[in-house]
Amino acid sequence: MKFIIAPGKYSNNISSTKIGQAIYSGISRAMPDAQIITMPVTDSKDGMPALVEHTIGGRWKKVSYFDAFWSNRIGHYLITKVGSQDTAIMDSEQVVGIDLAKEKTRNDLFHATSYGLGEFIIDAVTDGIKNIVLCLGKTAVADGGLGALQALGAKIYDENGVLVPEGENPLINAFRVDLDDVYQLLGSRTKITVLLNYTTSNRLSQTLDYLNEAQESFLEDNLVFVTEKLNQKYNLDIHPMPHSGSIKTPAGAFAMINASISRSSFEWVAKVTGMDETIKSCNILVTATDRISREAMQDDMLNHLSRIAGSQRIPTFALCNNFVDDFQSYEQLSTGIFSTQMTEYDDEMTMFENYESVANQLVRTLLTFK
Repeated sequence: MKFIIAPGKYSNNISSTKIGQAIYSGISRAMPDAQIITMPVTDSKDGMPALVEHTIGGRWKKVSYFDAFWSNRIGHYLITKVGSQDTAIMDSEQVVGIDLAKEKTRNDLFHATSYGLGEFIIDAVTDGIKNIVLCLGKTAVADGGLGALQALGAKIYDENGVLVPEGENPLINAFRVDLDDVYQLLGSRTKITVLLNYTTSNRLSQTLDYLNEAQESFLEDNLVFVTEKLNQKYNLDIHPMPHSGSIKTPAGAFAMINASISRSSFEWVAKVTGMDETIKSCNILVTATDRISREAMQDDMLNHLSRIAGSQRIPTFALCNNFVDDFQSYEQLSTGIFSTQMTEYDDEMTMFENYESVANQLVRTLLTFK
């Protein structure tokens, strides 16, 4: 029997890799001849690019950039082959991630910029890379992505026709945007793909001091106004909806320059790395996450893994610390849920032992009905 173990994200810096090792041990004790594959899908500060590098290889390229609050930093992105084409895969967390917003004031957040994302893209384009993939998670910026376009050469003017300088949120004073230099830089052969990550497992967003309602409303109104003017000049059809959170993701700005927008970063990565085919080859899929609930079932990774397995009628079992039955049966993507019933992580060793025990119990249950 072939098992695939794919642990998801855990809070409090709990290692999902160690969770996977515990599950591996529990399965192998109950079924010594089992074939077991562990997929390390989350345990990296480098996000999705690290998963791609782990599965299909590549090399890391260093780049100097400005983060959301205009601090100079050194970051990196992955260069790898997708198909036969050199591809740059970038993670937004190091540039505009919400970790950067810790202890920042509302005023700091109001002026934050996505400029650094554009710097990453310029670096890749300068190296002759034509295929660029940008993984967007939760962000600390609310500039609608105009800062990134500014770095790519967009000229943004205020109501008086004065060029808005680089260095802060250009959406505050934006009245007119000229993208001609951006199109010239990228040319017709550069393809940009933006992967949106809708995972809900990152709890930090609940503790940040986000923009107040007046500031957010002002920025949304500006974004809608500027977008309408861009639509007219470049014959686009981009319409950010007010109150949709569109100012909190740079995706809309990349749509303005003909980027392809995907709603699931993990779905793209799983397809490119061959992970989907690996899942389809197994007999049992075992996922794991901190807490199973209606919210958790919408997690980008867990949702995709369960759906791929479900399409092949492969039983999927979710192991967790806590289980909250707050969803209807049709929303439950797992065949079964096994919980350790743990609420605190003071003793990691006990938690790993509990996951080993639960995994062992799962396999013994399967053997009973075999």
